[in-house]
Amino acid sequence: MGGTLTVSERILFHLSNYVKYEDRFEVPFDVTQDGISQAISISRAHAAIELKKLKRAGTIEERLSHIKKGKARRKAYSLTVSGRTQASTVVQYVKENAIDPMVDPSRIAPVTNAVTRPRSSKKSSPLPTTRTFIGRERELAALRKAFDAPSVKVVSVKGIAGIGKTSLASKLAAGLTDQRVFWYATKPWDVPRTVTEALARFFFDNGCRKMCSYIESERVELGDLSVLLKEELSENGYTFVFDDADCAPGLQEFMRMFRDSSGAAKMVVTVESVPGFYERSDVVARNEVFELELGGLDKESALKMLESRGIRGESAGKIVSMTKGHPLSLEMVTASGLSEARIQVARFLEDEFYTGLSESEKSLLQLASVFNKPFPAEAIPRDLRGDRKGSMLREVARGRFEIHSSLRDFVYESMSADERSRWHSAAADHYLRVGDHQERLYHLVKGNRSLEAEMLIGRMGGSLLDMGDVQRLWGVLRDYTPKKERYAQDVRLLKARAANMVGDYASAQSLLESLSEDSEPRVRAEALTEMGELRGNRGDLEGASRLFSSALENCPGAPGLRAKALRGLGVVENRMGDHRKAQELLEESARDAMAAVDSRGMLLAHLELGKVLMGRGMYEEAISHFSKCAAGFGPVDLAKVYVDMGAACAHIGRLDEAKLHLENAVKLSSETGQPRTRAYAHASLAEVLSGSGDYESARECCFAALEVFTELGDKAGASAAYASLGAIDRLRGDIAGSEEHRRESLAVLDGAEVPPVVQK
Repeated sequence: MGGTLTVSERILFHLSNYVKYEDRFEVPFDVTQDGISQAISISRAHAAIELKKLKRAGTIEERLSHIKKGKARRKAYSLTVSGRTQASTVVQYVKENAIDPMVDPSRIAPVTNAVTRPRSSKKSSPLPTTRTFIGRERELAALRKAFDAPSVKVVSVKGIAGIGKTSLASKLAAGLTDQRVFWYATKPWDVPRTVTEALARFFFDNGCRKMCSYIESERVELGDLSVLLKEELSENGYTFVFDDADCAPGLQEFMRMFRDSSGAAKMVVTVESVPGFYERSDVVARNEVFELELGGLDKESALKMLESRGIRGESAGKIVSMTKGHPLSLEMVTASGLSEARIQVARFLEDEFYTGLSESEKSLLQLASVFNKPFPAEAIPRDLRGDRKGSMLREVARGRFEIHSSLRDFVYESMSADERSRWHSAAADHYLRVGDHQERLYHLVKGNRSLEAEMLIGRMGGSLLDMGDVQRLWGVLRDYTPKKERYAQDVRLLKARAANMVGDYASAQSLLESLSEDSEPRVRAEALTEMGELRGNRGDLEGASRLFSSALENCPGAPGLRAKALRGLGVVENRMGDHRKAQELLEESARDAMAAVDSRGMLLAHLELGKVLMGRGMYEEAISHFSKCAAGFGPVDLAKVYVDMGAACAHIGRLDEAKLHLENAVKLSSETGQPRTRAYAHASLAEVLSGSGDYESARECCFAALEVFTELGDKAGASAAYASLGAIDRLRGDIAGSEEHRRESLAVLDGAEVPPVVQK
């Protein structure tokens, strides 16, 4: 212990005051993760990391306990016998040296699933990701002018589905930098309770505990809520946006109350028709509501949108004329021909309404419940297509349907095993027709068509991992046991690759060790290559090099396998600093991949060549190289490309571009189930945010990366994340915190093999 306590020591000091509650049925909020984080002034994410470390060390224990005045049990923490001894030492040290332990239980304010924010907090809801914003300058100017008018309480954007209402409202909201913006996407089934829950989170994030506490209670009444709203919103600083505000009949009375009680705050709504919470007189006579009827894009803007998709000339003019400048129709031209996508949202129905449907309507919902994503009308059996309008399906785009997520689990669980197998089988046949092999494999396994599933794996192999959600594919394969010996090795190899990609290294290692002893050279070479990649991911570059070299010895006359092993060796040499040798190996890998007609293998080799350029300091050339590679990749590999592009842009000071690439990497790696890639994207994003001066966001990115690295057992990654936290704390002026994280960075590498860097 130095002049100040570490975070872990502060937690022990704090918990030492609650020893008497260790065997109690009910414990105070102070010993929950939220309470601990508030008492010692760290973020909830940081507390989660520290508590995991203390738990692993046997210093604290975790149990579900009833919380005083709480509605549900929560995880609570207490000291073990060893922990009490350590805590006693810390307490004695604090007393003897008269130091500030930086622990203050008076800061604790019991809340639900949140950490305390000071009253001065200013936090807006995340705004929706919108399509490319083209045109609409006049409309945006009109909205801004109306928004600034003192008499206007509500700004209403009207228009048909897909006309761009949400995009325009989002653009308006993004410009309100002096406002706390609440954004709510209204659903047809919304009732006041669903909105007030979202409002509770928003008000709490902005420091209004009184409002939050009332809304989270079980006794919310519109009259009382109106009084509290008037009190909270008496001063300007809030804007409330309700997207699709007219689609929920059960919400109109609440919206009227909200409008009348919003004080100096303003409302922005998007609607298809006049909603029920204001009248025509509010628009015409009182000037309290400003309405903007949104039409199609002007011709110049519409042509610009088409040009961004490579559509020019006479055909572009005809499309603009046909669609009347409808933005969504223009956006879907390249995806769905000239069809105009009309978004239709079905009413939300409670589970008990399911029993009132006809047998054919139930069958249609059963089929819909097995799909993981919207499906076309062609996937519906002919004898059920007539029941579409009477069912609870919703048409999310013209000709594409889904069952709402709130009903999917209920319908799926209500089916018998035979019914599930039947509908999964029907979905598998649909995906055979459209050529979506990963989705077909999922439904073949769920439909108990094991022979066809294994034949598909034998034919497609690792290419099944290139598209879609790797995490979900691993979930399907994890417990699957191959039935046919002919395909058993292919199935096990695919399982190992999926396990490696999602970070289940133990499962991957076990499968690969077995495969590496196979009598068939092809299987051995594949297994050894995967083992090399796994070893490299864990930081053992020398071990990885030996495995890749061994794989090369087992694949003579097989250029596709040679290409993989050579690429692995090239990656290792590049990471060890021998860029010249890495380039030679990767160029040879690209040639072998070309000989094997393996376009993805060739692209991956060129992607790694881009990293060689980065290693040589040729960042502009690397960015150009990555951009060319990106065009040929699917979403799984593209996530990794974004990480590399972000890192290259950051090196040459193009921080805005770097931030955009890395945010895309985080999003895409999350969608495709790649935790390791997501962790590295977060770590790189933390450096960019720190360079921009956004230290708090940078720290949160570090903690997000650190949590994944810890789960994966990636000591090198965890060490780097701690080092980044230390650097950020130093920039913030927190020297003690910086030193603590520096020690953590070194401690996490204790016992880890750190490969030397070869200088060339």
